[in-house]
Amino acid sequence: MLALVDGFLAPHFLLSELHEFSGPVLNGDHHAAQELRIRVKEVSRRIPAAARLVEELVDRPAVPCGCGCGPGQASETPARAPGTVSEAGLAELSLAVARAFACEPDDVLRAAIDSVVGLSFMATTLDRLLHVLDASGEAAVGREMDRLNRLLVVLPTTGPPMRSMSAVGLGIPGLPGGGLPGGGLPGGGLPGGLGRPPGSPLGDLRDALRERIKAKLEGPFRWNPEDWDHMPVGRFVPPFIDTRRITCQVGLALALRDRKESPPVRPARVVWSDSILRIDAEGPCEGNMVEVHGSGFGASQPADVVLMVPIAGWCTPLAVAAADWSDTRIRFALPPHVTSGPVGFADAAYVRAYDAWVDRMNKAASAAMEAAGCAGASLPDMPILRHFSECPPETPFNHLRAGSAIIRSFTVNASSLAVAEPGDGLLLAWEVVNAETSRIDRPSIHGPLLPGGYDQLLDPAPVSTLALGPATHNGPQRFTYVLTANGPCGTETRTVEVVATKRPGLSVSGLELTQGIQSIPPAVRYVALKPTVVRATVRHSLNGWGTNTVPGVMGRVRFQILGNPWSPWYDAVNTSQPIAPVPGGSITVQANPQRINTDDTLNFLIPPAFCMGDVIAHVEVRVTGFDARPDFPGFSESVGAGSPPVTFEPRRTLDLRYVRVNWGGTTPSDATCRATLLTAVPLLPTPMAFIQPLAGTGVVSGGASTSSRRDDLLDDFLDRHDCSSWEAATEFLGSDCPEDDGAIWVLIAGAFPAGSQGNSRHIPSDVCFTAPNDGPYAAHELSHCLNQIHLGVPCPNGKTAPHGDAPGAWPGGGLLADVPFDVTANTTVRGLGGKVWDVMTYCGTVISDGSDNTWPSPQRWQQLWDYIGA
Repeated sequence: MLALVDGFLAPHFLLSELHEFSGPVLNGDHHAAQELRIRVKEVSRRIPAAARLVEELVDRPAVPCGCGCGPGQASETPARAPGTVSEAGLAELSLAVARAFACEPDDVLRAAIDSVVGLSFMATTLDRLLHVLDASGEAAVGREMDRLNRLLVVLPTTGPPMRSMSAVGLGIPGLPGGGLPGGGLPGGGLPGGLGRPPGSPLGDLRDALRERIKAKLEGPFRWNPEDWDHMPVGRFVPPFIDTRRITCQVGLALALRDRKESPPVRPARVVWSDSILRIDAEGPCEGNMVEVHGSGFGASQPADVVLMVPIAGWCTPLAVAAADWSDTRIRFALPPHVTSGPVGFADAAYVRAYDAWVDRMNKAASAAMEAAGCAGASLPDMPILRHFSECPPETPFNHLRAGSAIIRSFTVNASSLAVAEPGDGLLLAWEVVNAETSRIDRPSIHGPLLPGGYDQLLDPAPVSTLALGPATHNGPQRFTYVLTANGPCGTETRTVEVVATKRPGLSVSGLELTQGIQSIPPAVRYVALKPTVVRATVRHSLNGWGTNTVPGVMGRVRFQILGNPWSPWYDAVNTSQPIAPVPGGSITVQANPQRINTDDTLNFLIPPAFCMGDVIAHVEVRVTGFDARPDFPGFSESVGAGSPPVTFEPRRTLDLRYVRVNWGGTTPSDATCRATLLTAVPLLPTPMAFIQPLAGTGVVSGGASTSSRRDDLLDDFLDRHDCSSWEAATEFLGSDCPEDDGAIWVLIAGAFPAGSQGNSRHIPSDVCFTAPNDGPYAAHELSHCLNQIHLGVPCPNGKTAPHGDAPGAWPGGGLLADVPFDVTANTTVRGLGGKVWDVMTYCGTVISDGSDNTWPSPQRWQQLWDYIGA
């Protein structure tokens, strides 16, 4: 299933990576244009079917329907809806490709545009399947996948990794063929000939698609996924297919791939400078006057001649006042953005014709894209072709020294703000115009050093790249590099920064379902309708980076009784009291989570209504904005995990009746009695207990509060509860033979002064005596009633329970190897010094956090399970 979804998403990721260069290319970045050319050519080489799709669609006769149907078939065009490919992002990428390939031969330009638009076709397979799933259900998805299988085109699945200028592999393996929406579109096919996934219920496809897409979009890309503005892959919203999107994409290809008109024919001489003998300038700055000396300029400016002056690094026609033009001298003021370079002349008629051709080509491309109906495709005002800027030949006599230095681009990993993880390579790239001196500095404390191990590089080449060493940060840092360029009249600086960070790399390493005690692997049986906690052990892959923790990790869970619908999602219960889902509840993920620590795991409560039959749980864990900075949103990750089915079995519900005993001068309240028993029930394999006061009994006097008085009370209430054999035999003579109500009567003392001790008169029994406000203590006495004898462990508190099993007869000698979880208190039972003993020992000691250090062991749970029965 995951391989299927990854195949659907491969075109999206390629489009996203290519789109990363769109902005820099449209802003004139020479290096970004070169990188984009290399990568698009590699796509054309590796996935030739992408370009073929466009060729076939462009050559196909028009049909009276949206492009999602075959020849001669009509279909309704659905209302516009967002898909998984942004039309605006696609148009922006296509425009950048057209500009990057503007000087390439026509066939190379066409192949580049067709490859990009063809990738967008392949991406719509995902839209199609999700639309079919949402509109027609699971069976329709199976039919659609079978249909797409029949259109399968097998493409190479092996080959070298994609190459790039920066020598950083793209990490894209041999890609499978793409697929197309609708019937009858040429080419297509699904990755690897996918039909119904074997062994995977198709009902899970929607969730698998959506969750995998979300994980992929938030997962560890090789490119920077943080800036989602205009990215071709948007955050996933379940779409339905808009077949008119194909019309837009074909329109883009037609608009950009075909030059309808060739440039004007060049005359024999386009630019020249041989008549210039000297240039004098009163200064190098804007507004300073310049005189060009020579001969044969013409008594006045000839109609077919224009003066060419370097402006912003491009040779540009400059208007000259009539009074400033003579046969031997031309005079002009330095214009804004003037730069050093050759001054000369150009054929004015050819310049006008060339500029008019450029205007027609740029206008035609924009008009065609608008006519294609690309919704939301607001294109930047960037011409595909530049107006005439050819420079005249440079001689020893026509060089102009003027203007400020211009930094056309300065990037690190193709961006002004890059994001790097440890081990990532960093590539500085720059293009400087009109600099007489320049330097690159690393003012930050951290970051790879410049060549030679220095913080400064003097006078680098005007256009170049520099591979820095890999990032080696072991915590959140920031690297800064500054390029300074000095020109004849002014200095320009540009700064690039690297957010040195690391992805948290979350994973769910285990799910533990517990009703109080569970072994690893699970061997303790589950009680139906009993509150159950799911503990998700979450790990990260920081490996000592930073604080080596990931704070703010949230989660949610849902459950399914097999054969029934999924439950709603429930948030984690961490820190809640009483236990309940906490919206936005989170934990800090540790490097080495420990079961003994309650909040080292994300904990969830399964409502008792879902604790029936065979149940599975699905947990989703996420973090948002890990290591966020003011200009960096941080990393967001989402991972999921599912449990194997667990079986919940019915057990008998206990019926408990309490008796309030004035003991040690104190009488327990009804609330105290209820709370005592409620905290004892989680230690017993019963779904719940009916707890009521014993009818007809008020407060019972404990007298001197001695053991003998306790035993007398137990005998009295046992006589009231049970009908003895003598009473049964003499009932006809008037003996009182009470009817067993099926309940356990629990005498609860008001206080437990030193020397007091609980008791059960018999084992098993229907009557017991216990201390107040101590769930494990009450569970001990109730367990006697449920046929459990002592475990004679010599305890750290100096006590040994008499008349019971020898420690050697029990696993661990009565010391629990597993971690108990108190569902009522929403906490693990840490015990004393990390040790917890079986509930039938005398090791119980209330410790500082109010908890006890006794709990039923797995073997005790099974014995109680057998006695309680169904």
